[in-house]
Parts: sequence; C-alpha cells; structure tokens
Amino acid sequence: MAEFKYAVELTHVDFPAPDVIAEEYDQESIYVSGLPFWQEQQFFTKGGGVLPWKNETDRACRKLAKHMTNLAESMEADLKVHKKPSPVTVRDALGIFLSILFWSNHRPVQLNNLMEQIKTLEIKPLNLEERLEYVLKRGNTFLGFRQLNELTLEQRKLIAKK
Repeated sequence: MAEFKYAVELTHVDFPAPDVIAEEYDQESIYVSGLPFWQEQQFFTKGGGVLPWKNETDRACRKLAKHMTNLAESMEADLKVHKKPSPVTVRDALGIFLSILFWSNHRPVQLNNLMEQIKTLEIKPLNLEERLEYVLKRGNTFLGFRQLNELTLEQRKLIAKK
C-alpha cells in the first residue's frame, strides 16, 4: 500500500495530501470527503477519470454546490457556538469552491501557482485573488466562512448567467 501523494499540479501548502488509500474510492465520484480534487488527481496521474470540466460541467457544478450547502451548514453550526470548524471540513469546502471555479471555466483545478492560474480564468467573481487569499488564511473563522460562501454564490450566479 503506497502513501497517497497529490500530483504535482495539485500540490499546495493549504491542501496537504490526506492519509488515505486511493484504491478504496470510487473512480466515478466527483466529490470525496477529505480528498478534494479526486477527479483531477486521476486525470493528472492516470490520464483518466470522469473529466467533469469537459463533460456535463453544469451538472457536476450543481452536484458540488449541494455538497457545499451541507458543509456550509455544518461550518455555520460550529461557528455559532464559537467552535472552529474542523480543518477537513474547511478544506473540503475550499476544494469544492475551487472545483466549481475551475470546472465552470472548463479546466481541471491546478493548485501549483494557484494565483497565476486564477488570473487566466474567464468566469470568476470580482477581486477573486484577494478574497481567496483571505479565505485560504482564515477559512475557519466566521469572516472567512462568509467570504467563501459569497464567492461560491457569486460563481454560481456567473455560471447561470453565461
């Protein structure tokens, strides 16, 4: 059993490789809790996967948005009782937002040089770079959570508009 490592394209300080056995996950899943960017991992390492950024993008983004709603409710419940949401929940929520962002631009998520990659996206919320930087640093705070929620809503509106 090999230790799980993200592909080079998915390496980022805010998304450490989880302690999982990749063979135990469904290759068709577009969302795997605790393992953001599952489809990109398969694409970058095996050249395969479902490719939701190419096939049925709108449907895939809607599915992710439903998962995001559940995560947001969990995070909000924790924050209301002055408890920080778990790092896994925050990472999953950030992963979902980034997936929706990149997939709606018909591209797989690429975390290496993230801010440079974001500059090249066509469909994105205003001031995304600064706002995302804030969320990456403070995603487990109330204001970070609110900002992430707003970014997700704005991106979904932009998708609906196109």
